[in-house]
Amino acid sequence: MTPPLNAVSMIHIKRWNQRPHTDEELQWWIEAYTSGAIPEYQMAAWLMAVCWRGMTPEETASLTKHMVLSGDVVKWPSGLNLVDKHSTGGVGDKISLVLAPLVAACGVNVPMMAGRGLDHTGGTLDKLESIPGYKVNLSLEEFKNIVETVGCSICSAGADMVPADRKLYALRDVTGTVAAIPLQTASIVSKKIAEGPQTLVLDVKYGRAAFQDSMETAEELAHSMIKTAEANGVTPTTAVLTRMDQPIGYAVGNWLEVKECIQIMRTGKGSQDLLQLILVLAAQMLYQSKKFPNDSFEQLVELARNKLKSGAAYTKFRKMVEAQGGAVTVLDHPQVYPKAKSEKSVLAKQDGYVKDIDALDIGRVSVSLGAGRMIADEPVSATAGIWFDKKVGDAVSKGDVICSLYTDLEGGVIEDAVERVSNAIQYCKDSVKVPPIASHIVSSDQGAKDFIMPEILEKQSSSIFGW
Repeated sequence: MTPPLNAVSMIHIKRWNQRPHTDEELQWWIEAYTSGAIPEYQMAAWLMAVCWRGMTPEETASLTKHMVLSGDVVKWPSGLNLVDKHSTGGVGDKISLVLAPLVAACGVNVPMMAGRGLDHTGGTLDKLESIPGYKVNLSLEEFKNIVETVGCSICSAGADMVPADRKLYALRDVTGTVAAIPLQTASIVSKKIAEGPQTLVLDVKYGRAAFQDSMETAEELAHSMIKTAEANGVTPTTAVLTRMDQPIGYAVGNWLEVKECIQIMRTGKGSQDLLQLILVLAAQMLYQSKKFPNDSFEQLVELARNKLKSGAAYTKFRKMVEAQGGAVTVLDHPQVYPKAKSEKSVLAKQDGYVKDIDALDIGRVSVSLGAGRMIADEPVSATAGIWFDKKVGDAVSKGDVICSLYTDLEGGVIEDAVERVSNAIQYCKDSVKVPPIASHIVSSDQGAKDFIMPEILEKQSSSIFGW
């Protein structure tokens, strides 16, 4: 096509906030950049202008659309109910490992392309790759076949899917332009649209260990992603705003988090925050699908709870792992998994209650133990991480084990980590009221509303969840 503008004009339009870009301009801009016709320094200047000036919802939707069209888009046969979920990332965020097979066990297909960990946040792909043989790099045909036959697949986006985002994200990462909400939106939503789901649920985290530090900025991002996804045909799209101040669940680390998910799917036992979030998101995904038009949200929470209790989610997870080449022996017998070379415990400093566990500090310590990365494509350890025996609000006696640390690294790494984790935990004499992990639900028609935790989830024991 004939370019409507040159690169300098595109930069000037955004730099001086002259007017919104047209759809044709953004089509040319993304096509030219992806093909190499636009140099990195000019795209970097435009990205910085977007950080400064922002984009209209129409511009963001158009940018996202053309990023999607820069590569392959999954086409599904008619008759499938296809729902996906995306999380903005956190510490101990292992939700997808249980959520995808649980929703699939309820009869709704889940095509989920996930990412890797970076900085203090863990990555779903890194966790799944701790299962020996698990293949995250699938062809589109393999991905489609597993989703259609098993019911769910969790893999990486192929090189031919949304190549514009891959190139743009690498540039944003080194030019300080990651945090702009229109650019965050386009990056996240373009990959979700390319998977071909009919509807989408977003888990938008806020707090000191989230990329959005306040509920207000999380809500802003949620609204932006909802508008963009729905403008591109993924409707309805909704978001649940969730707190990210203490680690989710008991485990932080790759195999440790898989092990925790196996325990949940096989026994129904787990931490209350993790189980609540899994069941809330599962019910919302089922509610938005076309499979349960006459069921209330509360009824779908009960359905998901019963499927999890029955072991159906574990059966589905096992089938997915097997279909993607993973060794199911370690799922059935996690005790045979290799142990980390070093282990040390953090002990309670006093009698009382756990007042706070700083998830940001915990995430950073897990990276130092080898469980995460600070540079893209850096290898991670499968066995490194932290397992908590106590959560915020739990009663403790001085000397109780709060958590155990694991690493293969030497040179005083684990001793330094023990001190840092100990400093990240606070205690108090009086009992602590812990707020529910989900605080708001956001939709295009009702805006942001306080989320009321269903009674069936509110009253469960954190240790056995009433089962």
